[in-house]
Amino acid sequence: MIVAFGDSITAGYAVRHGFPHFWRQALQEKYPDARIEMHNEGVSGDTSRDGLARLRLSVLYHRPDLVTINFGINDAAYGISLDEFRSNISRMVEIILSKCGSEIILLSSQPLLTPYYDKLVLDYYRAMGEIAAAMGVGFVDVYAAWMERVRSGTPLDSLVLPGLDHPNEDGYRIIAEELMRLF
Repeated sequence: MIVAFGDSITAGYAVRHGFPHFWRQALQEKYPDARIEMHNEGVSGDTSRDGLARLRLSVLYHRPDLVTINFGINDAAYGISLDEFRSNISRMVEIILSKCGSEIILLSSQPLLTPYYDKLVLDYYRAMGEIAAAMGVGFVDVYAAWMERVRSGTPLDSLVLPGLDHPNEDGYRIIAEELMRLF
């Protein structure tokens, strides 16, 4: 069982299907005999502080084999300090490892169209990669994957919902593709 844990990016805000849906499809195609159960535990507006508070019911309760953790944008926007963010994410990883022994993959999020916020979130995205390396868990750099496509000619605004700094389904497919590189 897989639990996708995070904020509105994980939840799939304002789209029919977010990355957990596309990732599950890709896993099922690659491993047709596997029974793949995916629980989307993304909550719009959540920060890492909120995630830590709901970890027991949203993650530990399921006793998952694998957990993805995706927070950061709301932390940056709502003024959660980088130190607290690091502490919250590290604590989530520690608790999941000790209580469930699950595999864990941390994810950054996509580039934001609003330049002020895009610059603001980069430190939080980098922190996710640093925490993953320090704690020996997986990391998918969604930001870098999107920027690679932008440098190759895909317009950034073609991957987001009009007027919102949230992925559209094409953007979510990129996240699923990047996760599949680990499988």
